[in-house]
Amino acid sequence: MARRRAVDEDEDLLAGLVPHLQRRARVDDDDPARLDVDPLPWLAEEHRQRAAQGDEDLLLIRVEVPPTACVRRVAPHAGARLRHVRGLGQCCGMPWFLALVPGPLLPVEVGVVDDVPAHGATIPSAPMAELRPVALPPAERTIGQLLGESIRFYGDNFWPCLALGLPPAAIAVVFKNVSREVQLVLAPTVSAALISATFVCASVLVLEVSPPLRRLLKAWLVGWAVFAPVPFLVIAFVVPGLLWLTALGLVVPVLVAELVPASGAVRRAWRLARADFGHALGALFTLAVVVLLSQSVLVFVLRGFGDAAGSVALFLASVVLSPLLFVGTALLYLDQAARVE
Repeated sequence: MARRRAVDEDEDLLAGLVPHLQRRARVDDDDPARLDVDPLPWLAEEHRQRAAQGDEDLLLIRVEVPPTACVRRVAPHAGARLRHVRGLGQCCGMPWFLALVPGPLLPVEVGVVDDVPAHGATIPSAPMAELRPVALPPAERTIGQLLGESIRFYGDNFWPCLALGLPPAAIAVVFKNVSREVQLVLAPTVSAALISATFVCASVLVLEVSPPLRRLLKAWLVGWAVFAPVPFLVIAFVVPGLLWLTALGLVVPVLVAELVPASGAVRRAWRLARADFGHALGALFTLAVVVLLSQSVLVFVLRGFGDAAGSVALFLASVVLSPLLFVGTALLYLDQAARVE
């Protein structure tokens, strides 16, 4: 090139398959290719320099090739039937074969344009993301789907659900810092009352109803009576407390959503439990295990990596995770009611 760029050669020259072309006399278009010929896919990255003048337009307009594939880059998605250059400058995957060709080579001499089927997306984008499976109706919903719907509802109504975690978090912190005798006094009184009130609020939120204040007060009092013996049943053994909640725990959403007296609400709750006792028992057990295990892990993380005090870590973990238990139990009422009908 005699230390200057090519003048008026853009129409004939597509791309040269020679290295070290840095505006100085080294190789011209009459010299044969040597053993140091580079394959074309790396030509645009030779010496990591940008193309000069119209060379970039020449490569992109006159030769229809996809971007160079190299380390730290992901090729864009190819459209349907996009025209690729097959074997351009590589001679079917053998770049070393170019050294045996006696004359200089241009892309038009070694490459042919071919239609290549489009490939799938390397990184799925939002429009291409797989849709969430359609949820089964409550009458056919499994325990896993109940848990998934509880998490989805929590995410869609994050702030109202997060407020449900304040009473349980306060109870957890108080119980952590008082003696066992005080815990036995607070469990059937203050604790049961707060848990019942939280469950009433969760039932109103999940079931999307607006009952009168009188019915909400009745649901809170009956729920308080149901939750009062649970701590003593759990102390003896976890299973009795779980069976008690499975049999009568749905009395709160019954009173919130249905116009029935208190005695009729207890019978209605027992009937709902017997509709599919295994589903109700398994759902409550799964919700309790998920919440308790996740809460323990979060407390450990906050104390170990966040330098938070034990009470603060317990409070934050309870606020975030305990609402899932109340939301899932309210959704369980819909499952059991659908199974009865």
